[in-house]
Amino acid sequence: LRAQLLYDTFSAFGVIVSTPKIMRDPETGNSRGFGFVSYDCFEASDAAIEAMNGQFLCNRAISVTYAFKKDSKGERHGTPAERLLAAQHRANAAQTSRPHTMFATAPGQVPTTAPPPAAP
Repeated sequence: LRAQLLYDTFSAFGVIVSTPKIMRDPETGNSRGFGFVSYDCFEASDAAIEAMNGQFLCNRAISVTYAFKKDSKGERHGTPAERLLAAQHRANAAQTSRPHTMFATAPGQVPTTAPPPAAP
């Protein structure tokens, strides 16, 4: 199994933010049978889980779920608290990443610094 196959398969559900990671045995280099795909939003990961869990990839049934959190006792990513934080982050990022509009005019507006158009 290659990362490109995971990317091609799972990118149908949303924007993948990093190259999919296939976990391999350090001695043999063989796949350990699981990997990770990271999306830019929970909606994309939810769609991938719903559509791909239990499907076949390379003639093997796959299980698609949220990953376990590091240093936790069985807690997985995708909790309501994580979703709330992600939504707040997106809202803050949308406000702070707006383009500079001081000299721009909106559609249908006439710039205030330019003289009015001359009549023919």
